[in-house]
This record gives sequence, structure tokens and C-alpha cells, in this order.
Amino acid sequence: MSLESSLYDDGFLKFEKLRDNFEWFYSNYDGLKRDYGNQYVAVKDKSQIDNDCSLETLIKRLNLSNCDESIAIEYVNK
Repeated sequence: MSLESSLYDDGFLKFEKLRDNFEWFYSNYDGLKRDYGNQYVAVKDKSQIDNDCSLETLIKRLNLSNCDESIAIEYVNK
């Protein structure tokens, strides 16, 4: 396996994880809306891992300095 295909496979796996997290977010939106309305919600491995009213605070707390993690973050309207 070449380095190029290895990087492609790694990127594809990260994309699939991110897609799965967004799918989980939207399929569980009603429950998230009840519990975390008007907040940003972070999802990793198909579960809610953190939330905050401030996106900046949430990102700092999660220590997301690069996009290497497959964490979905979305705002939940009340």
C-alpha cells in the first residue's frame, strides 16, 4: 500500500466517523433539543460528549486545535 492510498484511507475513515456523528445528531435531535436547547453540542463516536452556549468555549474545552478528531458540533435550537 502506498503512502498516498494510506492517507486517503485514513481521511476516508475520518470522514465516515464524522458523517456517522452528524447522522446520530440529527436522528436524536428531539432529545438533544429537550436537554441542550440553545447550546452547541459536540458528538463523538455517536454520543454527546459536551455542550455549551459558547462555541468558542466548547472548542477550547475540547482542545480542538486541529481537525484530526472526528467530532461533530452543531447548534441545537430550542
